Amino acid sequence: MTTTLLTRPLHIAVELTERGHHPALRPSVERLPVRPNRWIELTAGAPGVEPLDLTAYPDAVRRVRATDLREAQKLRARIRAEAESAGRNPDSVSVVLDIETLLAADASAALRRLGELDSLLSEPRRTDSVPYIGTAEGLVGLIGDLRLAEVADGVTLRPLELDNTLPLILGEVMAELSARGLSYPAEGLDELLSASGFSG
Repeated sequence: MTTTLLTRPLHIAVELTERGHHPALRPSVERLPVRPNRWIELTAGAPGVEPLDLTAYPDAVRRVRATDLREAQKLRARIRAEAESAGRNPDSVSVVLDIETLLAADASAALRRLGELDSLLSEPRRTDSVPYIGTAEGLVGLIGDLRLAEVADGVTLRPLELDNTLPLILGEVMAELSARGLSYPAEGLDELLSASGFSG
């Protein structure tokens, strides 16, 4: 018997890179050595949450990208149907949606900063991921909506600019998710991030 997403743990991860995922912030050779790209699950080991295993076979995790939430919902339904047709419990596969995000104290500041970064590019930036540009509170609302609509079993947040966005994810976003009972941070996150060369 399958469960609904409302009864399953919600996984939150971040994909970290040197300065952020915006192409204007890609490291140059002058900045070498750089911190390595790193995928870190922020909820791994929290009460009732088994860490996602990206290397399991058959696959236990499917990271997906979509241009909007409707497409993401269809992708999750298709992946679960494929698992079921293969004789597997569809709940054995967690579908984790990539979200590009840039956070600031208010939405106008986030949009302004994105405009500044985009203006550094020689051509318009294209994205194949669901974007969220705004406040920490708004991102929590989006994640809550994803859960209610059974769009994904978790998210991978991809900060477009690391320095401003990562502290808000680790602080305000994770705290508010916990306060709403949506997701809980793993213990020892600060140590894990520091060991990887990142900090909030």
